[in-house]
Amino acid sequence: MENFTAETTFEEYLGMLGITNFDELPEEEQAKLVQDYQDALANLVKMYEEENKKNKTQISVMKNQMEIGFKELSKKLEKMKSVESVVKSFSAQIRESLMANKQALSDLKNDKNKSVVFKAVGNMTFSGNLSGGNVPVEDRIEGLNVIASRENKFLSALQAKATSSNVISWVAQANKDGSAGQTAEGTAKNKIDFDLVVASENVKKTTAYIKISNEMLDDVDWMQSEIEAELMRELFKAVENGAFSGDGTGANLKGVKTVATAFAITGADFGEVVVNPNIVDVLVAGNLQIELAEQGQASLCFLNPRDIAKLKVQKVSGTDKRYIDRLQTIGDTLLLDGITKIVPTTLIPTGEFLMGNFDKAYLVEKDGVKFDIGYENDDFTKNFVTLLAEWRGAVVVKTNDRTAFIKGDFASAEALLQTT
Repeated sequence: MENFTAETTFEEYLGMLGITNFDELPEEEQAKLVQDYQDALANLVKMYEEENKKNKTQISVMKNQMEIGFKELSKKLEKMKSVESVVKSFSAQIRESLMANKQALSDLKNDKNKSVVFKAVGNMTFSGNLSGGNVPVEDRIEGLNVIASRENKFLSALQAKATSSNVISWVAQANKDGSAGQTAEGTAKNKIDFDLVVASENVKKTTAYIKISNEMLDDVDWMQSEIEAELMRELFKAVENGAFSGDGTGANLKGVKTVATAFAITGADFGEVVVNPNIVDVLVAGNLQIELAEQGQASLCFLNPRDIAKLKVQKVSGTDKRYIDRLQTIGDTLLLDGITKIVPTTLIPTGEFLMGNFDKAYLVEKDGVKFDIGYENDDFTKNFVTLLAEWRGAVVVKTNDRTAFIKGDFASAEALLQTT
């Protein structure tokens, strides 16, 4: 090729061949063009070899170094899907070496005693020869690795009920007077009366939304489903918080803990002081309080995981290292006296407990969870959309069922058990 010189770039070489669509060619053809370009550069070396036979040793070294570089490149090309970045890098090294020694090589024609120091082709590495992306392409695991979040356990303990109203009411018996009894002949019978009191809970609304660009929704395949899942997680965490301990004011749910009865058992209820009381003693006493209130027995007891761990390692005494056998483990379920299921959750603070007959607590839902997608303010002109999740409902523990739930902290409860 007449116009091919050491200054000729790979792009100029392609232009000489009339090739303008190198990137669209099959990989085999790209590799062949690269090899042809390198052969043309090698021919320059042959030219100097023919003109300077007395300096054959130096030229031979130069040629051998280039051949080593060619072999290394060929191996790389077989493993890579794209050769363009390597072509530019490797060819640039050869061209740089030829240009740097152009005058010295020319002087060899006139002065046979001159020598040429030819730059050796460098080693190819990811850090030195790769740019503009990752080769090979990374293998991305599908989906989003979400931040660990509290598992919702409390809501599933409540009895589910649906409603179409915005007020949940019930009629409670109150102020009961008189009692039944045996009656002698000719005497007045026993009279009983009581009041009827209507009580109610209003349906409350819990919401969450995320604002996102249309581009992100369109370009990331799993984004909408992950956003909906995130909204559901956060929405029901808020509902669970309210169902557990909401104060019932304003837009807040009234939680079970809020209406539960405080722990009040003392040593007197056992006829004597409880010696060296522990967590198990408190839970047994809490169950006793529920039974004395004629509310059956506690079906569930919610504790912080730290307290459950402490309970599991509880020993008979400081010197007796045997474990307390009042607890039974069936599968992954921990039971007290085979009846009360102990549930771990970070919803409840360390050192506190809530136990009760959860057949008497209701989660009333209106229409379930509602999802909406819409625009807000100038969202339309800025390509934003808002994804909104909404839940409406109420938590109900009827008036006369509130003694079926006991709340307290272990420190105070253990102190009460040591009093009469």
